[in-house]
Amino acid sequence: MTPSQRSSVTVLRPIEHRPAGRGLADLLADLPEDLPTAAAAVAAAAAHETGTDLAVGVRQRGDWTILAGTSPIGPPDPDGRADGVVRAGPVALTWDPSVAVAPAVRRVLRQAAVWLALAVERDDVVVGAAEAAAETAVIRDVVARLLSVRDVDQVLLSIADRTLQQLDADICGVLLREGDQVRMRSCVGNRVVETARLRMRRGQGVAGLVFLTGEPAKVDSYLEDQTISQDFMFLAEQEQTQSALAVPLRLQGEFIGVLEVWRRRPSVFTDRDVRRMVTLADFATIAIDNARLHDTQAVAVAQMKVTRDALEQQVAVLARSSNLQHVLLRTVLDGVGLPAIARTVATELGCQVGIYGQDGALVAAHSEDGLLATLPTTIPARTPPGRITLRLADGGGEAPAWTQPVYADGDQFGCVCLLRGEQSAELMEVAAGQVAMACSLTLLRQRTASRARAEELEQVLWDLLQGPVEHRIAARTRARQLNVTLRGALRVLYGKLENLDELAAKNSWDTSQTDRVRREVLRTMRTVDESRGLSLASLRGDQIAGITANLDRAGVKDLVSGLTTAVRRELAGLRLTWGISRAHDDVVELPSALNEAKTALSAAHRLGGDNVFLYEELGIVRLLLCSGTDPDLQTFVDDVTGPLVAYDRDNDGSLVRTLRAFFDADCTQRLAAERLFIHHKTLRYRLAQIKQLTGLDLSRHEDRMRADFALRLLQLNRTGPDEP
Repeated sequence: MTPSQRSSVTVLRPIEHRPAGRGLADLLADLPEDLPTAAAAVAAAAAHETGTDLAVGVRQRGDWTILAGTSPIGPPDPDGRADGVVRAGPVALTWDPSVAVAPAVRRVLRQAAVWLALAVERDDVVVGAAEAAAETAVIRDVVARLLSVRDVDQVLLSIADRTLQQLDADICGVLLREGDQVRMRSCVGNRVVETARLRMRRGQGVAGLVFLTGEPAKVDSYLEDQTISQDFMFLAEQEQTQSALAVPLRLQGEFIGVLEVWRRRPSVFTDRDVRRMVTLADFATIAIDNARLHDTQAVAVAQMKVTRDALEQQVAVLARSSNLQHVLLRTVLDGVGLPAIARTVATELGCQVGIYGQDGALVAAHSEDGLLATLPTTIPARTPPGRITLRLADGGGEAPAWTQPVYADGDQFGCVCLLRGEQSAELMEVAAGQVAMACSLTLLRQRTASRARAEELEQVLWDLLQGPVEHRIAARTRARQLNVTLRGALRVLYGKLENLDELAAKNSWDTSQTDRVRREVLRTMRTVDESRGLSLASLRGDQIAGITANLDRAGVKDLVSGLTTAVRRELAGLRLTWGISRAHDDVVELPSALNEAKTALSAAHRLGGDNVFLYEELGIVRLLLCSGTDPDLQTFVDDVTGPLVAYDRDNDGSLVRTLRAFFDADCTQRLAAERLFIHHKTLRYRLAQIKQLTGLDLSRHEDRMRADFALRLLQLNRTGPDEP
């Protein structure tokens, strides 16, 4: 035996030589007990058989150990055929090679070595089974602990901690795949913070090698190994890493990460370590999958709860909004108007409701708690829909509110505004839309009724102006049923929108927009004249017709001026021209009044001026403009001379004669008085009476010309010989 061989021999228990009670052959017939006892019995029996000292040795983990007996020569490492030794598997019997042993005895010694080798294998199996059972118990405990954890981060930490213990390592980390990298998600035992932040691509370090190949990888000397990249050598130096082992984490065949351990001491990871770590990796993958599924399930459950709560809230909102919609529709059908809608909503929701017009002014409002003072009286005309922050009136600060525009006939009338009470934001938003719809329906109903009434009134107007006598009489009855009074002095207004086509071309209006402007002009006229005496009004094309009642010249001029101003305020640049008839006492005469208004409008076009002409103020011009079939000549004479003729007849006067003498004297009062043989003061008194009866101002040339022409026509119409 060489010195190195002697140094590798460990003496467990030297046994003194004594004669055996049984022979070696008899001993081999029984089953061996425990290995030390069996080895001692074999050593004793073999010494008795051979007559020399003999030692029994077993080789474990590369080293020989003496189990029993003594020998001057330690157990060699031959193949068992040399002198002084027999060997069977890990067992060897040795003696002094100078002692001759008979072949038969040598065979028995070899059988004894086989008998002990079987005992060694049996003990190895028992020990292996015990170790496997212990390892199984440990794995079972590890698996139970891993599978009991539900949080992914806790699972990863538990995996790293258990693997660290099972592999007797100093550092353990779990790296999970993120695209083309694996990132450290959990690390225990590290000294440097960068270790817990590791990111590796394929081929970088041990984990990167596993990522690249998909197979377990290990290094026995990290800083000297040439099979791994040099990317993390600086970190290995800081952590004092000596060896490393990494295995892949796979889930249903898909690579999801790496499980890796490091040791700071010189060591070699055995195949058993690799198998144990692969087993741990398999269970770790299951635990990760379970934790992920649990997280997914937890998220799904939480989302389902949120969804359920949201659905319950939506159902509640739908129930409230459905009830509100039902109440609002009933309110709209009752036809009670916008104030009733505001009151209904405020009562149902316990909030403040404001309805604003097109100009942003408050039209209707209601509050269940009576705090209407907090609602602003005006808001911006184009307030955006949805939730807004509303500045309250009287310095009340700001509050959340919900607004929605209100439309009628395609035009935005204004908006509704709801100040939140105790209701949810979702209900307030839905309610705002429902209130806006109810307001639109109410306005549409009102406008439909107004339109139907307006159409009926227009038909009445045109029947009065253009229909035969029986239609005019029937139209007067229909007007009375529509609460339109046609009594007293009736005048016809006839106007024209002079430059509407020009404005349409300038502003690129289409036909619908031009028609809309016409409707707006008529609506403005009807709105402005609610208390001015315009009984009926209509618009055909660019022509406007209307009837007024009981207005004198000044009153009708004021009316037309107000209408023109209102229309121009709504549509800047629009020009209107008007003609106005004389006053007529009977609706049967209205077609003639229409012709008079048309004549006055024609005079306005030709003569200019302020674009408002009264027929009775046209003088001789109206005779020149009237049609040949119009009996306007006698009307003209009657207008000027009728009051004088009637006065002379009833008072035996001489006003007509006096007026004729005044003109024949070239409007000289003294000369006319001389020709009439009266005092000049008497003449002056008579001229004053004439002015009072006819309205003629004889100091004006136009009035003189009218009066003179009327007197001459009157003279031509006189037929009696006694007529002056």
